[in-house]
Amino acid sequence: MVEDSESVARAIFSPRMVVNGEIQPEAFCLRASIHEEYLSVMRMSFPSWIDDVKSIPQRKNRKLYGYAEMGVKDIRTIRLKGVVYDVKECASSDSPSHAGVFITVNGESVVGGKTLTTIAPGTEQDFLLLAIQRELSDLAQNGIHQL
Repeated sequence: MVEDSESVARAIFSPRMVVNGEIQPEAFCLRASIHEEYLSVMRMSFPSWIDDVKSIPQRKNRKLYGYAEMGVKDIRTIRLKGVVYDVKECASSDSPSHAGVFITVNGESVVGGKTLTTIAPGTEQDFLLLAIQRELSDLAQNGIHQL
């Protein structure tokens, strides 16, 4: 169980997730290509968390910029109509501090690339997803750290 009193770190990569030191909503986008079900974060209460962040693969077009520190309670108390944010542990032997930010809309899990069926007719899903991402990026901006 991830406690409200904990903080988590979201790895931030440039150039897509940060521009001129400002976190972009893209930093909180669930990848459609893998039907991503949660946003990976590291629990900062674990001694290995910074090593776990640094072990995330980098590529030619994705360089580790740093991380954004966010309070679990702050994530869980974001208020957006019909949207619930939660943080759950997702530890593995490779990454003991791994956790995920899970998002539901009207009780339906948000999954990268999947259409939401529980949103009101006429609601633009892309606009809703951007609003969800913006809430997280606004929260994360206050805790950005370069590595």
